[in-house]
Amino acid sequence: MLRIENLRFSYNGIVEVLKGINLEQECGIGCILGPNGAGKSTLLKTIVGILQPKRGKIFFKGRDLTELKFKERAKLISYVPQEFSLSFPYTVFETVLVGRHPHLNTIFGPTREDEEIVMKYLNMLNLEGLKEKPFVQLSSGQKRLVLIARGLAQEGELMVLDEPSSFLDFKNSLLALSVVENISRKLGKMAILSLHDPNLALLFCDTVFLMKDGTIIDCGKPEEVINSCNMKKLFDLETEEVMLPKGKYIIPDKNSLQHFFE
Repeated sequence: MLRIENLRFSYNGIVEVLKGINLEQECGIGCILGPNGAGKSTLLKTIVGILQPKRGKIFFKGRDLTELKFKERAKLISYVPQEFSLSFPYTVFETVLVGRHPHLNTIFGPTREDEEIVMKYLNMLNLEGLKEKPFVQLSSGQKRLVLIARGLAQEGELMVLDEPSSFLDFKNSLLALSVVENISRKLGKMAILSLHDPNLALLFCDTVFLMKDGTIIDCGKPEEVINSCNMKKLFDLETEEVMLPKGKYIIPDKNSLQHFFE
């Protein structure tokens, strides 16, 4: 279980970005769904340990993550950031190998097993043909897939992914989330990720946390909390709920944006 208690964070010590977040996720894939500026990335960074909360606790499987050293937390948590830059001309293979760093022997370096793990995730995300290509020469979408592979190569018990579908085309958005879903289901690992698209949350997630202005305004099963009323609260957008044989979908009403042009 992932449990967050009264989590508060401020970048300047005055204005709170996270305003007493309380969150519980039993298992499976959890999604933080909300608009830009809601605090989703900040929340995920506090879970990973990049940011230290002003107040509150974060527990995973009974362990207080705020008490762990960064390397211990890096072994426990696989992290895919929203943004990433490289100072060295690494290839795709070398970039993904960086994800193994928390597990590497500092004297002997990566083992054959580490290299096999890297290739496993490159193959899963259809990146094996790019393994020798410099990371900086990739498209934004290709870079995104490489970062997902790098995060998954950490093989932590908890997967934390910040907007994994950003920059990805229609097919690769589904591929990336399908890989996360497959790992979660087969290995019993938990994932928590941030999304902007309610339909992706409906397709892949077990629990959804609706976030706005640094607070969780609702949570529960996707089909229950992702509705027209909550989409209006989150995005100030009129939507229609459509039931199809394969499930529920949210259709935006573009006419509800007309007031911006008047």
